[in-house]
Amino acid sequence: MLLNGIGAGVISMILTMIGIPRFIMFFHKKKLGGQPTLEDVKQHASKAGTPTMGGFVFVVVSLLVSLIVALIFGRFTSGFITAWWVFAMYAVIGFLDDFLKVFKQINEGLTAKQKMLAQIVIGIVSFLIYNHEASTNVLNILGWKLDLGIFFSIFIIIWLVGWSNAVNLTDGIDGLASITVAISLTAYAIIAVAHHQYDILLIILSVVGSLIGFFFFNHKPAKIFMGDVGSLALGGFLAIISILLHAEWTLVLIGAVYVIETLSVMLQVAYFKKTGGKRIFRMTPIHHHFELGGFSGKSTGWSEWKIDIVFWLFTAVLSAVALWIYFIFQ
Repeated sequence: MLLNGIGAGVISMILTMIGIPRFIMFFHKKKLGGQPTLEDVKQHASKAGTPTMGGFVFVVVSLLVSLIVALIFGRFTSGFITAWWVFAMYAVIGFLDDFLKVFKQINEGLTAKQKMLAQIVIGIVSFLIYNHEASTNVLNILGWKLDLGIFFSIFIIIWLVGWSNAVNLTDGIDGLASITVAISLTAYAIIAVAHHQYDILLIILSVVGSLIGFFFFNHKPAKIFMGDVGSLALGGFLAIISILLHAEWTLVLIGAVYVIETLSVMLQVAYFKKTGGKRIFRMTPIHHHFELGGFSGKSTGWSEWKIDIVFWLFTAVLSAVALWIYFIFQ
């Protein structure tokens, strides 16, 4: 089954690499507007008009490939269905948001309340699907088991909503989110193999393959961005995968970059309100802070490639640490 998963990943990568150029051509042919650029970051001026919603391609590809392979090789399990459902539904939320911005020229897209309500509803349904087959609602934390009972439903909702928005905030510069998530998912692929959860491995590797294919067009200078359809789906997917593998706590380390990005925004907003306009960071999420010179006060900051590489390495190292600790307590 490992080979089947790898095969699904390779097929997903190839199909994504075939699909993205055609999606870019569609955007240019229809003369659709791209993702708005950040006025405060001069380096982003050249990104104006770059097509977005590329996540639609890698989401659809990975969903279809994993589904077909799962049906052929008998891996259409409740775990697979749960992961597939969350990935697809969070992509739908992002797609609607992007669609309103790009096709209907509604700058706000979905309102914050609409997004939150949709995410909560999907979280509730996800819990019902998961709980239908799950034998326990226990959190495994470093060998310590915490039975949440019915409160596990609240945990799932908070976990899905929180991580989907965290990855969404991380998707701010070329290639950052796509490879960071691919590294995070690779760590979970290792856990899935160790526990012979090949149904989960199948969809993980399908998504990883699609992300690698997408990166060929998303690295600097990006020819396309993933949009909310990609970032919200990836965040929700990471969250549900950690639950299905009963390794929820590991996401705090494996997903440390997304945590830091989110905390930087929260701290900035709180400090700004408390001090009447002062800032901790030059700009948030924190990757923009480093673009603008970081804490050094320099007029020029890190290049996007430098930020990417530092954040990727940080994720890889902490993922390795998470795996080391995880297997010690197994």
